[in-house]
Amino acid sequence: MPLALLLIVIGIVLAVLVHWGLGLACILIGLVLLVWPAISGRSSGNRV
Repeated sequence: MPLALLLIVIGIVLAVLVHWGLGLACILIGLVLLVWPAISGRSSGNRV
């Protein structure tokens, strides 16, 4: 399982069972790691 998806799943579990703020932070970090390659690849492709 990729790290980003693992962080999202852990974040959901933390948000439900432990603390919503900590879980939300893990979910956001996981989403950033998941989306970052697409964003960086798209922006570097437009440079000339």
